[in-house]
Amino acid sequence: MSFFEWDDSIALGIPTIDDQHKALFGWINNLNEATKSGNDTEMVGEVIWKLITYVTEHFSEEERLMLSCNYPGLLGHRKEHDQFVSRLREIQVSFINGHEMSESILDFMVDWLVCHIKGTDQGYSRFINQQAENGF
Repeated sequence: MSFFEWDDSIALGIPTIDDQHKALFGWINNLNEATKSGNDTEMVGEVIWKLITYVTEHFSEEERLMLSCNYPGLLGHRKEHDQFVSRLREIQVSFINGHEMSESILDFMVDWLVCHIKGTDQGYSRFINQQAENGF
């Protein structure tokens, strides 16, 4: 059973980005499953690594999109991305050092992503959609 189920209330209306967001939640669900399957340390560590890699690639693509349309909030948005990646790396180091992956950590990941998408990402989504409507 999934830890988080996607629903359209967090869709941005940018298909590529929405698909990537769905994939991010998929990675968190994979991490939840790996954690619940008896704490196979190697598998959990691998999923954390893949999640960080995917998050980094996704954030880079979002930032390229914002840059391409001269989104004025890019720097602040990038700062939020950097802080989340930094927190994920701290979680990874903590796990490598023997701390278990807890449900509260998984909750943090889901909560952060949902809040970020519904808040900060909606800002650039509106900006891009307005530009498209105006023919830019």
